[in-house]
Amino acid sequence: MLSILRGIAVTAVLFYISILYESASLLLLGYAGAVLLVSAVLLLVYRVRTVRCAVVFPIASAECGKPLTMRIQMENRGFLPCMKFRFQLEQKNRFLGGGCKKWLRGGMAAAGTNSFDYSFTMEDYGGFEIQLKKVRLYDLTGLFYVHKTLRCGGCVQVLPQMREIGVQLSQAVENFSGDAQVYDAFRPGDDRSELFQMREFRAGDKIQSVHWKLSAKLDELLVKENSLPKACPVVLFLDYENSRRSKAEKVNAYLVILASISFSLMDAGCAHYAAWYSGCGGDIVRVRVDDEESLYLFLSVYMEDIFERKESNLAEAYREKYRGEHYLYALQLDERLQLFKNGDKIVKFSLENWKEELGGLEIIL
Repeated sequence: MLSILRGIAVTAVLFYISILYESASLLLLGYAGAVLLVSAVLLLVYRVRTVRCAVVFPIASAECGKPLTMRIQMENRGFLPCMKFRFQLEQKNRFLGGGCKKWLRGGMAAAGTNSFDYSFTMEDYGGFEIQLKKVRLYDLTGLFYVHKTLRCGGCVQVLPQMREIGVQLSQAVENFSGDAQVYDAFRPGDDRSELFQMREFRAGDKIQSVHWKLSAKLDELLVKENSLPKACPVVLFLDYENSRRSKAEKVNAYLVILASISFSLMDAGCAHYAAWYSGCGGDIVRVRVDDEESLYLFLSVYMEDIFERKESNLAEAYREKYRGEHYLYALQLDERLQLFKNGDKIVKFSLENWKEELGGLEIIL
């Protein structure tokens, strides 16, 4: 729109000077400029009505420091090709906050559907929201343009690189029992609401555990074994507060540390909850982690959250919400890169040497 206003101003000046100096050549030049301007406006209105855009990501995840390919599909419903245009792309890191905009140059778009591939590199970890904000459409001369506002895009996640750290589990942690909706696939327990398996009667089995109907049908004594609930003995509290002064290096270190702790606990066979205060939901959120699938689910949900404020006492708010549940250890990681176990500080990672400190860390539970 600004280029059109400039064209109108230049045309008006030409008419004014031609009248002022009674110049026929300037008057003809003004008429030519007016015809060109009117033609450009009509063509740009036609372009806005006939152009549609969409964004496609071949994959929804990327690796930090490696190029990611994004495809922009531009549908030209008109019969005239678009000789020149540009896309404005906005990239936001939901976890880190802030964003940046940049213009991408496009080639010629013939009638029909046209695809344009662009590659860019993600330098930080987190969940990125990438949107196509507008497209700048030019006329045939390339002098005049108009913006068409768009609302299309997608999300790309850059998961932190997990490092293995030492974890030692006590018998109390390994044999921790409690109410849970997940059951042990290898050991029986005392939860009568879930059947673990049926087996033959052995010496020492209680008569009450015999399945009489099935035993009568098969003509042998069969015993019911109940399931063992797999409760979580550890809760990992993520006590993070977003700040505009937070440096990307510090946030990246924070994400790698929390992912490494959760991965190492899971790898050692310690089921745990990851809990934090959600800025999106305005409440305590927790995700159970006991395998790789649930680990990636936790990281994906956490990095998509928005942290507008910090819960004053996350552990107390957690106990208030989940009354009746018990755990043995509370691990807490805050935005200052401090790791606590049951309120006692284990380590404070420095921004310069956090990788070496993380490699030498050992968690004893």
